[in-house]
Amino acid sequence: MNVLENIQTALSAIASNKLRSLLTMLGVIIGVFAVTTMLSLGQMATQTITKQLDSIGGRTLFVQQDFSSGKPSPNFTQDDVDALASLPITNISSVPVGLQASAAGKSVSVQASGVAADYPEKARDVTLSSGRFFTASEERGAAPVMVILSTTANKLFPNQNPVGKAVRLEMLGAKGQTVSREQFTVIGVTQPQGGVFGGGQDSAYVPLSYVWRNYTERGTYSFLQFKISPQADAVRTEARLKQILERRRGSTNFQVINLDQFVQQFSQITTVLQILLAGIGGLSLLVGGIGIMNIMLVSVTERTREIGLRKALGARRGTILGQFLIEAVTLTALGGLVGYLLTVVTVTLVSLAAPKFFPQVILSPGVALLALVVSALTGVIFGVWPAQRAAALPPIEALRYE
Repeated sequence: MNVLENIQTALSAIASNKLRSLLTMLGVIIGVFAVTTMLSLGQMATQTITKQLDSIGGRTLFVQQDFSSGKPSPNFTQDDVDALASLPITNISSVPVGLQASAAGKSVSVQASGVAADYPEKARDVTLSSGRFFTASEERGAAPVMVILSTTANKLFPNQNPVGKAVRLEMLGAKGQTVSREQFTVIGVTQPQGGVFGGGQDSAYVPLSYVWRNYTERGTYSFLQFKISPQADAVRTEARLKQILERRRGSTNFQVINLDQFVQQFSQITTVLQILLAGIGGLSLLVGGIGIMNIMLVSVTERTREIGLRKALGARRGTILGQFLIEAVTLTALGGLVGYLLTVVTVTLVSLAAPKFFPQVILSPGVALLALVVSALTGVIFGVWPAQRAAALPPIEALRYE
């Protein structure tokens, strides 16, 4: 018998004992389902969270003053930013100010970030849901216009379109007294960052020149923030940035935080967790393999006379060995296929049920190949002994078996 005939024989044997075959495959089905589902869901979760981290601070250098020495250090300046222009980075620094926003009898505390007019293009984390961002001329002229977060807009203007409406921004002193007051016009609304990290402090964007003119010293930043170019080496860029700032500031009174490291560390952690969960799921394969071995031993016993007859007709030891080994592998491969199909259905349903956390179904070819290989290996490992036992049966004793 060739391999194809052995597979046909195995399928016939499985079809003739459907319930027993199904119960035998159950362990392999559960094992493959557990392993592939854990890996697929892990990849989907990793992709979602990594995108969120990237949108927040992936490939970003954050430069802040070092307060550990207890000594005051000067703010960063626009000249510092200009000195870093030769590096493969994009300046997305902002100047945040805590203000009280009031409109239509409602009031909330907001963090107003003074940014340049091209901030949305550079930061790539601002998505407008309505209206527009302020223009370069509005930014240069320190126009009293603002772009607010949609959640903030809902608090100030419930069930209304806030674009074009007025908001009063007040800076309060230490005792709650009003230090400054200005009326702004809402010109745009941004979507929340959403996803896992969505929903935070009420916030708004205002022209950077307005913040410098009214709230802080012109041309200064309390911290700096840069996006690293996709093709640039983040480590080398960080080192060169430190060198330039040390030369300018004459000391190391600042800290540089590479937020890309957090993304990389998170990816490593999720990979380890995926391997751990897949390993736990793989224990089911061990149970399934033992079931396969048990049922194959029963099959050898039931078909002892058949084995004896085939040997009497000239079947070699290797032929009998291959027949039962292929039967075991066919059984586990079918179980693996069913387990993987269940995984496809499960991750699709999970994505449909929780599109916020799993917006995209990921079924990598590697996971499918892993399911096939692992299930086939389970058949080989746990089918060898029953197959060897069948192949070692003496023909005469096998024919006498009742």
